[in-house]
Amino acid sequence: MTKTRVLTLVFLITLICFSACKKTPEKIGKDLQPTNSYITVVFSDAQDIESSTFTVPYLNTKQLGYAFIGNMNDPLFGNSNLDFFTQYSLSTSSLYWGEGAVADSVVLALTYNGYYGDTIDKPLTAKVFEISEDMYADSTYRSNMVLECQPDELANYTFVPRPLTPMDTIIDRGVLRIPLDISLAEKLVANGPYLTNDEFKDKFKGLRVMCEKNDIPASAISFNLTHSYSYLRVYYHNDNDTLSYDFRVTSSDVRFNHYTHDYSNSEIDMFDTVNNPKLYVQGTAGTRVWVKFPNIIRWADSLNAISNLAINEAKLIMSGAVTDTAMYAPPARLVAAGAKFTTDTTYVILPDQYISAEYFGGAYSATDGQVWFRLTEYLQNVIKHGSYSTQCDGILIYVDQGSSSPHRWAFHGPQSTEEDKRIRLEIVYSLIND
Repeated sequence: MTKTRVLTLVFLITLICFSACKKTPEKIGKDLQPTNSYITVVFSDAQDIESSTFTVPYLNTKQLGYAFIGNMNDPLFGNSNLDFFTQYSLSTSSLYWGEGAVADSVVLALTYNGYYGDTIDKPLTAKVFEISEDMYADSTYRSNMVLECQPDELANYTFVPRPLTPMDTIIDRGVLRIPLDISLAEKLVANGPYLTNDEFKDKFKGLRVMCEKNDIPASAISFNLTHSYSYLRVYYHNDNDTLSYDFRVTSSDVRFNHYTHDYSNSEIDMFDTVNNPKLYVQGTAGTRVWVKFPNIIRWADSLNAISNLAINEAKLIMSGAVTDTAMYAPPARLVAAGAKFTTDTTYVILPDQYISAEYFGGAYSATDGQVWFRLTEYLQNVIKHGSYSTQCDGILIYVDQGSSSPHRWAFHGPQSTEEDKRIRLEIVYSLIND
């Protein structure tokens, strides 16, 4: 079971005012005043910033481009275990095994797409089970869902991932081939012939492919189930010949990924809820960060000029707090969205995001190890309405395409011991005379 923890960090930030701004703000409100009238304020460590790391309850993982199996033991994020469920289809309109058909063997082939973590001499043990529960095209399948399966293992196969080793001169990537128990081939042959694909799916629900949990650091591996080198192949012979037949995953076959995370004894688990100098984001339904600036409205009110306050630029800047980026690459991009905390968290698109992705930000910079978001219009609206509730209750920060990305990242919180790397909100503003 995944141990779910909500880590709430309440930090103080300092409000520092400078008499002039050394850089020209971009796009929003840049022509409102001459540049020498701009004032920069930096929220960094003494007024209120409320921030928390939350676990993600689930994500929709149905029909993703890639399927995952893996077992990672990460000192920052603990154990992550990934597996998938999938249907299979006939590769022909119907299937007749022939007179006297006898099953010889069966193999599951999975074409590598990529990996995350440590694959160097770090074995994984794949387990395969036959699904016993129907899957429906019009149903929703999430990362926390588990389908019923037959109790007997069809495979318990230990391997060292070789995602970058081509299988032959035709394919430029590796293929994992897992021998399955002959009982599956015998069942598939005995239940035939299959006059239609629907008849086949009624008799064979599909497969669950998962990874055994262990203490090895290891990795998460993604596979392309619809690749031509991915298949469930039955070898058999009949009265006339020795043959093989491939069952395949098509674009219409139902499939979804299942993820679990256990943060016991990890760095996240060791921090308390008051003094946590880091914030954590993780894909595959791992963690996200909530940030709020409760003193923004009070600050604006202190100027006695809310109606005359023009925010020319506002940037939320986050600096990385991890050193193992070679082994665990940071996400290429983060997402910031408005948060509405009701019975479940609702994501609200922030107005700055509508301008352009380049303007809004979120891309990880390997040069300085930072990610920033431009929140100019969002904060202007908050101040204008005098309340968070009319827009959203702060912002959520999470991994882009996190339903199919195992990447993770930690960044400095408001109480980081490295003061120059603390999360900060930089606002450049002007006071406009009526």
